[in-house]
Amino acid sequence: MPLAFRALIAAFAWLLLAAPARAAITDPEMDCAAYLKNSAAGHRQPKAHQASHDVEARIRAFCAANPKMKAIDAEMTITGD
Repeated sequence: MPLAFRALIAAFAWLLLAAPARAAITDPEMDCAAYLKNSAAGHRQPKAHQASHDVEARIRAFCAANPKMKAIDAEMTITGD
């Protein structure tokens, strides 16, 4: 099997595993700037919640680049939901 094909399969498998983890943004009207402000006081999660922490880190990075976007839309963009 070619290396590029194996890499594609690995990336797809990672997406399937990462997608269920959610940041659980509950306020649909919160923009990314407010989300970043609220998460600045963030807390360290135990290893059992590492996937959720990784998704939250990706959402924070996305929100930093798009501060006027709704946080819930940023979450859906990152998780693919």
